[in-house]
Amino acid sequence: MGNILIAEDDEDTRFILKATLESARHACAAAASGAEALGLAEALTFDAVILDMVLGDMDGLSILEKLKTEDPGLPVIILTGHADVQSAVKAMKLGALDYLVKPFGNEELLLIIEKAVKERRLRREFDALRSHVARAQGPEPVFGSSREIKATAALAAQVAATDLTVILSGPSGSGKEVWAREIHRLSSRAASPFVALDCGALPENLVESELFGYERGAFTGADRRKPGLFETAFGGTLFLDEIANLTTATQAKLLRVLEERRIRHLGGKKDIPVDTRVIAAANKDLQACIRDGSFREDLYHRLNQFTLKVPSLAERKEDIPALAAFFLKEAEKLVNKKVESISDAALAALMVYPWPGNVRELKNVITRAALLSGGEILPVHLGLGGEAQAASAPADTGAQDLDMKEGLRQARAFTETRLIKAALAKSGGNKVQAAKLLGIDRKALYDKIKAYSIE
Repeated sequence: MGNILIAEDDEDTRFILKATLESARHACAAAASGAEALGLAEALTFDAVILDMVLGDMDGLSILEKLKTEDPGLPVIILTGHADVQSAVKAMKLGALDYLVKPFGNEELLLIIEKAVKERRLRREFDALRSHVARAQGPEPVFGSSREIKATAALAAQVAATDLTVILSGPSGSGKEVWAREIHRLSSRAASPFVALDCGALPENLVESELFGYERGAFTGADRRKPGLFETAFGGTLFLDEIANLTTATQAKLLRVLEERRIRHLGGKKDIPVDTRVIAAANKDLQACIRDGSFREDLYHRLNQFTLKVPSLAERKEDIPALAAFFLKEAEKLVNKKVESISDAALAALMVYPWPGNVRELKNVITRAALLSGGEILPVHLGLGGEAQAASAPADTGAQDLDMKEGLRQARAFTETRLIKAALAKSGGNKVQAAKLLGIDRKALYDKIKAYSIE
């Protein structure tokens, strides 16, 4: 289903074309002259144009040339009452998609229009993908076997199967963008771009131009037409982080886009249809922002078709060993050195630390430790201090020694539980095979399964 412009000066033909296309569920706008057609093309965005070669006020080829200059990707189908090979060749050179000689069958017309609309959509998706490739970054995977993270993953999978807008809530550094990427990866939009914008990282006057794009001359320095992120993410997902930082004026425009599925460039005169899923995140309490008047209540309810709470790292400490191991592999590439392992004492320090900066802080700590270590990460390389340092420090008293041993026991239990669960999953629950994968005998595996209450 597309949005079609019909430029035909004969009233009967115009009526038949419009009725035929609307019967196939296309939306149509009809123009009786070249000037009217160009005016509609300037005001609205079309998926295809049916253009009569001879209009009362203008030559069809001149109109074709103007349309293709303004929008090179616009499919145009030329109609004529005379089979003129020379004009047909000229129309094709100017970029016409096809050439129909009157009279023609409705089925032939509908097949060409269907091809045109499909080509238009593919072109938009290709442009979006090309833009996305230039800015693509490898996403961090979602890691963890804790009950909290499994529950979050299950909800993410459920909402990914829909096109609902989603609000991700959770403390700073907890990995909200990672979860937005995971929802995108599991969705039917996975083959299309994922684009992220930190609404708090740009000045107020630049956020709108990034989101909605702009036309040449829209403001000082706008020397070319630039598509917005809604277009860049066409067919895919747009992640808006720190959405509470948007001004109320920008919030109003965003609400309009979500409701109408159309954007308008800054300085532009026509609406552009978009097919983009929106996922938003905020560190602030949006309900409190609504009460103090800084966030629109209607936008909140439009965004809040589904809320996914991302747990803090302190709520999922069981996942720290797996996360630390993954970040260590990344850090080795970044600092260009091989780090053999994280010591038990360092792991104990990681387990007792409160992690106010969440997963982002853990990643930075591991990267720093990898840089400072001589092959094995020790507590001193972590730079955590406080309770974490005490948990891994050499014992001065019996009580301190007991704390350290307890920390090491907990860290070992977490690691062994994770490895056993992974081995059981890989072996399909076969304990004999799982024991072989772990390099331990079957009795030892049974004892650990019982000790750690592994189901």
